[in-house]
Amino acid sequence: MLNSLIMQDIRIYIAEQRGETSIGTHLVRSTLNCGSFVSPHREAIGRLQQINSWQVAPQGTLELPTSQGTISLLIPLVGDLLVTMDGQTYTVSVGTILVHNFENNTAIQIKALSEVGEPAIFQEFVLNSAIHTPTLPHIVDLPLTSSFEKNKMYPVGTDLATDFQFYFGAFAGKHDFELQIGQDQKSAFAFVLDGNFEVEERILYPSDGLYLPDSNNLDIECLSATGLLVVLCF
Repeated sequence: MLNSLIMQDIRIYIAEQRGETSIGTHLVRSTLNCGSFVSPHREAIGRLQQINSWQVAPQGTLELPTSQGTISLLIPLVGDLLVTMDGQTYTVSVGTILVHNFENNTAIQIKALSEVGEPAIFQEFVLNSAIHTPTLPHIVDLPLTSSFEKNKMYPVGTDLATDFQFYFGAFAGKHDFELQIGQDQKSAFAFVLDGNFEVEERILYPSDGLYLPDSNNLDIECLSATGLLVVLCF
């Protein structure tokens, strides 16, 4: 009976069903409710409040909405970003992640550094946090260099004061991996940045998400030649 209840709570979020909102020359595709995109089936998943894919026009500037008491994760996917907050400016390059928490509604300005061509694209995850210790912006390298073994999920930002865990994996070829989830986390959310994956016997394509409550481990298999996968445990 318990297993059947857990199965009912498992949810797949299909990329084609995301909300799409234009903000001037910019575009945001939202997996969960964000701004004018509101749906009863797209409410926050526990601590996970927002999942957005942003497109910023070359040399364009976007003011990113923020909420008090949240932690924001920004991952550039196409093009480097210039991020300004609290009077400080940071360059966030492809292959890194920016982590910052907000004790107030601090404005964030994001500028696409590319001068011509395709827009900059970055992925945003926003989580509520019970940790109120101020965290200055941290830019952390993702495990993409040759020093990291492929086809594994690596914890990222383990030295930061957070009440969730972020995992990132780069896969080359069709490989599988079992991710062990820490005892402090009860739920997992998997999100595909690139490629195709099978997670717990469910097929996911780029920008698809999968929510798995009460998970102790995840069986992950890359089904494409290359793939990038994010898992948030909270």
